[in-house]
Amino acid sequence: MWEQYRLVSSIEEAVSALSDIGDKARIIAGGTDLILEIERGIRKGIKTLIDISAIPGLDEINEDQDGVIHIGPLVTHNHIVASPLIRKKAYALLQACWEVGSPQIRNRGTIAGNLVTGSPANDSISPLMVFNAKLSLVSKRGERVVALSDFYQGVRKTVLAPDEVIVDIFFDAPESNQQSYFIKSALRKAQAISVINISVLLTLMDETIQNSNITMGAVAPTIIHALDAEDYLVGKKLHDSVISKAAELTAKAANPISDIRGSDDYRSYLVSVMAKRALMSIREGVNKNEIPSNPVLLMGSGFHVPPPKEAWNGQEIHTWINGKEYRFTTGFNKTLLHLIREEAGLLGTKEGCGEGNAVPVLFIWMVVRS
Repeated sequence: MWEQYRLVSSIEEAVSALSDIGDKARIIAGGTDLILEIERGIRKGIKTLIDISAIPGLDEINEDQDGVIHIGPLVTHNHIVASPLIRKKAYALLQACWEVGSPQIRNRGTIAGNLVTGSPANDSISPLMVFNAKLSLVSKRGERVVALSDFYQGVRKTVLAPDEVIVDIFFDAPESNQQSYFIKSALRKAQAISVINISVLLTLMDETIQNSNITMGAVAPTIIHALDAEDYLVGKKLHDSVISKAAELTAKAANPISDIRGSDDYRSYLVSVMAKRALMSIREGVNKNEIPSNPVLLMGSGFHVPPPKEAWNGQEIHTWINGKEYRFTTGFNKTLLHLIREEAGLLGTKEGCGEGNAVPVLFIWMVVRS
């Protein structure tokens, strides 16, 4: 496990620490993927965690005067679900975030963290790619912009350098004649990783498709476009025969593997089925009221959690669990799950998912005091 935990108050402080420490440091915000990756040896050699969760202004979602939507690196999945802007203009992203884990996970896991993890099954990547999203990456060497489509080099491999941090996720806000839709298939109705997922963005003029984007997750080492299906749809209306042909072409673009969640043949079949459902949903009119507009937010009515009034001195964790006060003087290098089970002795706390794409199902407030 890590040896040092640093709570920083600015991006400048974070990138300075990354530059000084090198590849033995990692940025942490929600921690829903990173902690599991460290614990299971996927991310090896990490000695320092640099926590950016107390930096003001990084949890905002807004549209600028040029019609570009910006998503900060501390924006969680539930922030997306609660955003009227995303609901109105980028509904596929909202749908994808609603499908992630449980309320506990959606309240902790950040969009930026999901992108950095780089699993092709992660739900938020395909809708952001269908919107042609870009990332702003910052280090002491300066800032660079990378298209999300160029961010991935393979399964869980990105172009993010060890000294860089994502400071912005942005894309052009879709127009009123553009409709988007996200759909996934999983082994359960909730808290399940995608067997496959599909995002669709269509530009329509008098019901005729002017432009189309179709992206797929969990059917290749990275998120991919169904290029032939995209080209085929242009200039056509969403008649049944057109939808069936487009779904067939989408399935042909997939190159899935077989794993514990499904065979390659099953995934290929699902791609066709789910693509057809997505296109039919757009034709029939996307019902944006299917997903609640007021999800439970860990951070209450506001998006930002104020930083602690004083720095933690590493001597004691002082907190309350289910109304009972606890003071821990050991277990600082443990995950919250193991701290509660092993230090507090509350063995009823269980891990909800150990597959590396979700976090233990826990939801408590912890106040750390010296």
